[in-house]
Amino acid sequence: MIKQKQRKETWPVVLLSPGFGIERDMYLGLISNLVPMGYIVVTIGAPYESVFTVYPDGLFLKQAKEMVKLKSSDYKGWHRLLDSRIRSITAVIKYLDTLNESDSELEGLFDMKNVSAVGHSLGGAAVLEAAKLEERIKAAVLLDPSFHIIRLEDIMCHAPVLLLRQEASNYEAMAAMMNEKIAHDYINGQRNAYKALTNASFYRVNGAQHMSFSDVPLHYGDLHAVPVHAAAAEAMAASMEAVFQNDRLPSVMPLQLSETIVPINSEGVPT
Repeated sequence: MIKQKQRKETWPVVLLSPGFGIERDMYLGLISNLVPMGYIVVTIGAPYESVFTVYPDGLFLKQAKEMVKLKSSDYKGWHRLLDSRIRSITAVIKYLDTLNESDSELEGLFDMKNVSAVGHSLGGAAVLEAAKLEERIKAAVLLDPSFHIIRLEDIMCHAPVLLLRQEASNYEAMAAMMNEKIAHDYINGQRNAYKALTNASFYRVNGAQHMSFSDVPLHYGDLHAVPVHAAAAEAMAASMEAVFQNDRLPSVMPLQLSETIVPINSEGVPT
């Protein structure tokens, strides 16, 4: 480890809030693409909610029975989880401040002026809510977020927002795969976010499924997620750098992503 007095660089921070039930380190596909670009990625766990949690001392926690039984239609239960996730994100930011000021090995490492928050599914909804409360989140990236549980009465957000949806990004495609009410509420949330977020870019990732943003498909030998991770990471980096430099998202994605990262409207239809 380089001693602090020898270290002259700080690196922008990416907070990563996982999807429901997904262990925080099951995003190595994304992480391994982001770290070489110069980002520190801090994953945020959800003990008892994720399928398992492993602590640094070896403590192993299984998913709580209540989480296994949680129904997709139990919106009160999902909102309780959402609130817990929001608190975790804001708590981690405060803890990074402490590490940055006093930790013997990590002091000065984190560029707390350039913090992005990335969330998948439930984590995506939490990131949007946290960005409303925490001004140090300069950019928010939502990976196929749970739009059906966001708070429609208060969608305004100071941070620029990048949305990356799965390929099934419109109502018809979603209704064919999930409960019709949830599909209805989801597209309604997407429409409202599209109207309310004044500094946002909405895209879908061709070839992506909901779990493609995580490593879950890879554990079943499904390699379609590999190019999804690479394209998503590149789109995220392009967006975050634009925000860090001029507080706005890029007007277009890099040319090499044009076939994969496709702009969509409020209905999830390519434009």
